[in-house]
Amino acid sequence: MPQNQGLSITPYVWLIYLAIFFLSLFASNPTEQQILVSVLGVFLFLPLYFNGYWASAKTVWRNILGILLIGSYLATFNVGASVFFIYAAAFCCTLNNPRKAIFALVVISIWIILLSWYFDLIIYFYGIALVFTWMIGGLNIHQSEMFKNRQELILSRQETHDLAKIAERERIARDLHDSIGHTFSVITLKAELVGKLINKDSERAKQEAAELETISRNALKQIREVVSGFRASDLKAELAHAKYVLESNGVEFSYQFDQFSISEVINKELAIILKELVTNVLKHADATQVSADITQINNEIILHFNDNGRGFNNKATHGFGLKGINERLDKLSGNFSIQQDKGAKITISVPSGTSS
Repeated sequence: MPQNQGLSITPYVWLIYLAIFFLSLFASNPTEQQILVSVLGVFLFLPLYFNGYWASAKTVWRNILGILLIGSYLATFNVGASVFFIYAAAFCCTLNNPRKAIFALVVISIWIILLSWYFDLIIYFYGIALVFTWMIGGLNIHQSEMFKNRQELILSRQETHDLAKIAERERIARDLHDSIGHTFSVITLKAELVGKLINKDSERAKQEAAELETISRNALKQIREVVSGFRASDLKAELAHAKYVLESNGVEFSYQFDQFSISEVINKELAIILKELVTNVLKHADATQVSADITQINNEIILHFNDNGRGFNNKATHGFGLKGINERLDKLSGNFSIQQDKGAKITISVPSGTSS
C-alpha cells in the first residue's frame, strides 16, 4: 500500500486503466505464452507503480525507466501496452523540477516514436501513447507545481504569523521595561525606606507608605496601558467568549449580531463593555438567562443586554464596573440606560460615525 496516506485509494483507482491493456490483449487472440508474459509484466509493474508514490525525486527515475521497459516489451504484441507509457509519464511530476519533468516527457515521446517506427506499430498505439503522455503528464506537472505553491504560501503565512508574535512579545517586553522599570525600582526603594522608618518615625513611614500606594497604582495603570495593544478586544470574539463563560456557569446565553460595518474603536470599546456586563451578571445578578442583541439603526449602534436576575441595587448601579462603562461611553458620545423588570434590561447606544 502506498506510504503517502493522503492519497487514500487514488493509486488503486488509476489501476483501472490496466483493463485497456487486457482488453486489447484478448481482442488479438493471444497465445498462451503472450498471456503468461503479459501477466508477468503486470506483476513486475505493480511494485514499480506503488513504489513511485513515495520514491524520492532522486530515485523515481528508476521507476519510470522500469515501467517504460515493461511497456516497450509488451507493446511488441499488444498495442494496449500504451497505458504503461502513460503511467510512466504520470510519475514525471515527482522529479521535483518542472524542467526535468518536461524533459522526461520529451524523452518518453521520442521513445514512443522510435519504438513505433522500429516495430512498425499502428497509430492506435503511438497516437494514444503520445496524446495521453502529454495530457496526463502535463496535468500532473501543473497540479504538482500548484500544490508546492500552496504549501509555500501556507509556510510563508505561518512564518509571518510567528514573526508577528515574536515582534509583539518584544514590543511588550520593551514597553514594560521602558515604562515601569524605573517605577518598580522606586517602589523597592520606598518599601525599604518604610521598613527602616516604621520603628523610628511612624508618621514619616505612613507618608512614605501612602506615596508607595500611589506609585504602585500608577504602575498598574501603566501595565494596563502597555498590554492593551496586545489584548485588543473584538466584539465577535467576546460574544463567543461570553457564551462559553456564562454557559460554563449554568447561565443560558443567546445573542444576535447583525452584519454591518463597525469601526475598530467602537468594536474594541463595545467588546470591553460587554465583558464588564458579563462579569456583573456572574458576580451580582444570580441570573439563569442572558441575551445580547447588537444592531444598527439609522446612525446608531445599539447593544441590548438583558438578564432575568435580581437586578441592580444602588450600590451596584454606582459600582466601579458601571462607572467604567459610563466613562468609555462618554468618550464615544454614547448613552447608557438600565431598566429593572424581572431582571435588568441594559441599553447602550453609540453613534456609528465615532472614530476616536
